[in-house]
Amino acid sequence: MKKQIVLATIATLATGSVYATKARMNALGQDQDRGSFYIDDTRNVFRNAARINKTNNYVVTEWGDATAAGGASTPKAEGGFFRSAGSFNYGLYLGSDITDQGGDTALAGYADSLAGTTTGPVFGETGFKGRSNDLDLFFGGDAGVEWGGRLHYANGSQEQVAGSSKKEQSTLELGLGMVMGDLNAYVNYVLNDEHKVGDNNADKFEDDGSMNIGVGYNWMDFTFYVDYKKQGAKYTNATAAANTTDQTVLNIGAGYIKEVSSTSRMFTDFGFRMTDAEDKDGTTATNNLEASRSELPLTVGFETDATSWLTLRGSIGQNIVVNSQKTKAGSAAELSGTRDNTTNVNAGATLNFGKLMIDGTIGTNGTTGAASGTKSGALDLDRLMTQVAVHYWF
Repeated sequence: MKKQIVLATIATLATGSVYATKARMNALGQDQDRGSFYIDDTRNVFRNAARINKTNNYVVTEWGDATAAGGASTPKAEGGFFRSAGSFNYGLYLGSDITDQGGDTALAGYADSLAGTTTGPVFGETGFKGRSNDLDLFFGGDAGVEWGGRLHYANGSQEQVAGSSKKEQSTLELGLGMVMGDLNAYVNYVLNDEHKVGDNNADKFEDDGSMNIGVGYNWMDFTFYVDYKKQGAKYTNATAAANTTDQTVLNIGAGYIKEVSSTSRMFTDFGFRMTDAEDKDGTTATNNLEASRSELPLTVGFETDATSWLTLRGSIGQNIVVNSQKTKAGSAAELSGTRDNTTNVNAGATLNFGKLMIDGTIGTNGTTGAASGTKSGALDLDRLMTQVAVHYWF
């Protein structure tokens, strides 16, 4: 009897560890922002709001830096709670900046970062007010078909009696999702995201139809998925023509989960990813920049409940066979080649204290440069990501 109780306890903890945080997603080589295409995790509610019907009655807090570079770490805090109420589920989350494109510093184009260069147009207005105090509201239910919605809101302003001009920022995003048996679908659309400077809004940075849509289907231990993401923005000022930047990412792939034992799991995902980005300078065409990538990313991860109080996980990923990048800056010749060293290794752990879990992650987070070979070393200590999260079920 005692042995059965111990096994039941371990099984319960193993199930609980399936639902964790951004730290867990990074450790398993998944998307820290919207979660995984095929691994169950509480973070998935940001991709498909209908997932709130399976992940509720918990509080989560997170802080850390998954994008540290050059030693300039900018730790960020966020968190919220999710709860069931009869046949409905709701949640509130603070501090998420998934679709943030603006900031207090220069607003660089997507193609610039994609190519690892600043050759293209940089939206050099440094006076914009950054997005902050973000709020996400979730609501969902199950009427034979699981459904859910998410509303993201952020707003801020700054004005001085004398000196600099007025600054304003506003953001509104809508997310909708459904799960029907083995089929799931979702859409996340930015309704509005504007950063304005000047008494007459002389300088403006605004979103240009950013969205994320996708569909997934479970078959046996496999999940097949198609995901499309578009991000676009436009910068205008009183003295020059508009600068625009656009990026599209298409992911087609499959994920596989293998239960190695009652306390251990292996995760594998493989697919095709195509990325296109373009910056256009409305004033100086020679600053225009185009970039594209074609990749076959493979990720292998594991997770094991080493003891009743400790879960360990890790992953390794790399672009295999197809790993190409092309960039073209202005009238210069096109630069093409393979991306240098796309191997990423991440590791993490969860400490289980009954209903309380503490997650941690450390890894390289894919610091890959341009096709010209300007990438730093595979294990650049200045570019390590570190995250910590606390997760409590009630």
